Amino acid sequence: MFVSAGSLNVLVEFLDEDYDSARDLVLIGVNGIWSVFELQGPTPKNDFCRIFSRSKILDPLALVLHRVLDEDSENELTELIEGRIVNIFYLFSQAGDYVKEMVADRQVLKSILKDLRRMTPAHQITMLKFIKNLSMLSTTLEALHAADAIDLLIELLSNSMKNGHSHFREISNQVLNTMFNLCRLSKDRQEYAAVNGIIPLLLEIMKTERPPKEFALPILCDIAHSGSKGRRFLWQNKGLDFYISLLADQYWQVTAMDAIFVWLQEETAKVEGHLINCQFTDAIVSCFNTHKINAFDPNLLEPLLKVLRISPSLAASLVKSAMYSGIAQKLSHKKAVVRLNLLRLVRNILEARESDYFADLRNKQLGSLVDAIRVLAEKDSAVLVRNLASDMVSLIDGSPDQFAMPLSAPPTAASSRARSGGRRVYTPPSLHSSTSVPITPHSAPRASHAHSQSSAYIEVASNSRRSAASLAPERDHVAYRPKSRDDLTNSGALSRAPRTPGIYVSRPSLGTPTGPSRSESLLSNKGNMESVAEGPRRHGNRLSVSESGNIATTGASSSTRSTSGRQRRSRAPSEGKQKWST
Repeated sequence: MFVSAGSLNVLVEFLDEDYDSARDLVLIGVNGIWSVFELQGPTPKNDFCRIFSRSKILDPLALVLHRVLDEDSENELTELIEGRIVNIFYLFSQAGDYVKEMVADRQVLKSILKDLRRMTPAHQITMLKFIKNLSMLSTTLEALHAADAIDLLIELLSNSMKNGHSHFREISNQVLNTMFNLCRLSKDRQEYAAVNGIIPLLLEIMKTERPPKEFALPILCDIAHSGSKGRRFLWQNKGLDFYISLLADQYWQVTAMDAIFVWLQEETAKVEGHLINCQFTDAIVSCFNTHKINAFDPNLLEPLLKVLRISPSLAASLVKSAMYSGIAQKLSHKKAVVRLNLLRLVRNILEARESDYFADLRNKQLGSLVDAIRVLAEKDSAVLVRNLASDMVSLIDGSPDQFAMPLSAPPTAASSRARSGGRRVYTPPSLHSSTSVPITPHSAPRASHAHSQSSAYIEVASNSRRSAASLAPERDHVAYRPKSRDDLTNSGALSRAPRTPGIYVSRPSLGTPTGPSRSESLLSNKGNMESVAEGPRRHGNRLSVSESGNIATTGASSSTRSTSGRQRRSRAPSEGKQKWST
């Protein structure tokens, strides 16, 4: 009944009163709103938050909080009002996404962030939880950034660290969680945080035994991906040395190596020189020679391979006996992808080596590594692993000159002939000429038919100007159809039948007896009936069929067809047609 009567809007209107002249009325409004949320009724708190958010309740509440904190005398009443307002804000941050979007107003957030420093420690942590909950929604991040949340949170973290705040652990936890949400999806905000001094604070936190590492480390590693400004501040604060020190941590070595790779890719000369002169090589070797069984993370191999491809000098610095022994121990990994990446790592080191050093296999660690590679080349179940191991073994067993050649170099002609064996590759003679000249096919003699079957040939498809019948003599090595007498007399020369209008000679099919011409079989029914009457006259003009089944077309038959056609056209019409024409 209280809600249905519209009393919630009345409580909101109490907050709009002047605080100096009607202070008690404003405080009554605050206590009334708090009491509504404390009701133990069937209506959930999320519904109350939705109703209040439509009335824009947080804007006057932020002004009331500011006025309460401005009071000189701090007593139990002001502290109570401050705590209730802060808890009302926290309740709104626990509501649905719609309420969070309505609450995330720039002016409200800016007023709250400025008042954080003046709140008591307990209320300060509660308000930081409110901001953290808002930062979990991606649609509110721009509003928080526009309210200068990054600047104010960095300042709050710095002050609490310098003053030795008793609640520093909880404050740093909430601040870093919020900073992680703000900087995770935006490189611009990462650079903005680096410019405003978050890097030294994070490095200082990492030096101490404090818990919020799961939020500080991702922020530090993501700054290397942000841009030139962020990397400049990282370089000033020795961020690259910090990444190298992270390689000793099993859970963060992959993230650190990925950051080193991105930095090396963007600023190759500066980063490469620093990595060679510092403890980077020793850190990598120690990653492969861990005493714990599960201390090695195989995901480290991919970013490490990218680093070594960019810098051959770093790959050459890994030519150490301890590196060989560590790789040899890991080659028995159960995953084929890990074994393949380990072989690629060995190949990169071999490509950057000095040939004189590797020509001598008396090194014990190197010999054990070669033996492990031989086992993979012979018995590994993965095809890619077996092939790569076989190539490496063939180069290791070769002459010392082969060690000077990189493993990724193209094979020579001699090696390609040795691999091909007795297999021959035929190249048509016409392909040795200029490719700009079109290739014209010619018919080969029958004497070379047996030799031409063993070699490749080029077949030219027929087009509209070259019919299938004209291309048949060119394909004389394949018996598509029986030869005609004209083809036998011309001994394989190209011939084309004259295209007489109204006459079409079809090609007989294979394995079927030849018969009369298709032009005669396609006569109309009326013409067939007339041919019965004119049978004795036309019988002598039919096509003669030879004993071998081939069709012999003569000039007499063609002239007979033309005359018979003229006779049919000149014949007088029947009586029915005469009547119809008249």
